[in-house]
Amino acid sequence: MNNWQQWNESQWKNEIRQHEEEVASFFQDLVYCLDLPMDELPPELPDPVETPSDAVTAGKNAALRQWIRDHEEEDPEEEQDLDYEPRHPVCFSCVDSLDQLAVAWNTFSAGFASREERRFALGISCAFAKLLARTADFTEPAKFCSPQLLTTLGKMAIADLEDLVSRLDQCREMVNADDGQFSYFRSRLALVREQLIEKLKELRD
Repeated sequence: MNNWQQWNESQWKNEIRQHEEEVASFFQDLVYCLDLPMDELPPELPDPVETPSDAVTAGKNAALRQWIRDHEEEDPEEEQDLDYEPRHPVCFSCVDSLDQLAVAWNTFSAGFASREERRFALGISCAFAKLLARTADFTEPAKFCSPQLLTTLGKMAIADLEDLVSRLDQCREMVNADDGQFSYFRSRLALVREQLIEKLKELRD
């Protein structure tokens, strides 16, 4: 990552999105290799998609193999020491609130009746996890985060939050549940959004 201190928000957003796509490709391939040692992976990993040449799936194997090449010689303890960066918390309340909401959602959605409802609820749980990770990166930045990177993370956290609210609205139309529960999640998420916006303003100032 050359000259990352000079990167603008657009460059950081592209970098983050590319990294997320690589991670997604890695995990799509990983499920086929969980019971194999690193040095015994098949030369051609099976692909559940009937058209392996599809542009969306063509890069999967490369992502997994690149990760293996990058990590096969590393000492886990040494890597942990090198990668450690002390955090400097800015706002714990956002993360704490989201953590509590995620627990409340998992408890609430456990009572959904149909398989389709539970599957949709699981997607919302994943959206909570994504938002939690993004918010933690923004509100508890590592030591060497640039203002441009933090601004990008803050904007992406707000976008993820709005996506989560949209999913909750769709779920409310799908399930036969008390609207008051969904209103509770929406109102609490609105408070978190206000906190994120306030932190963005402080960063810009």
